[in-house]
Amino acid sequence: MIRLMLPLLPVLALLQCAPPPPPTGQAKADAATLTACREHADQVYNRNNRDTIYTISNRDTPFSANTSSGVTDRGLAQRYANENMVRDCVRNTGTETDRSPTTSPPPATP
Repeated sequence: MIRLMLPLLPVLALLQCAPPPPPTGQAKADAATLTACREHADQVYNRNNRDTIYTISNRDTPFSANTSSGVTDRGLAQRYANENMVRDCVRNTGTETDRSPTTSPPPATP
């Protein structure tokens, strides 16, 4: 029985190495939505934090006492806000989603 299974092992190994199936339309749409939401969050961050973008950091200059390598939570608030914005955008299905009703429902007939 084992002798019969040994030649099948390479075939089984090759079957496991098959490429994944191509992404479906929904997977492509989800990826496009996520990309659009990340770009939107980056634009909002850049608009709201211009002062931190254009300042020159001197933390790596000699004799600089501006950094402390033991501070591990630097930038976590900005990262949390960015991730929340992306998550909310994906949950609301995109950056340009308008959830307000465009037409009023017809009146009920008696």
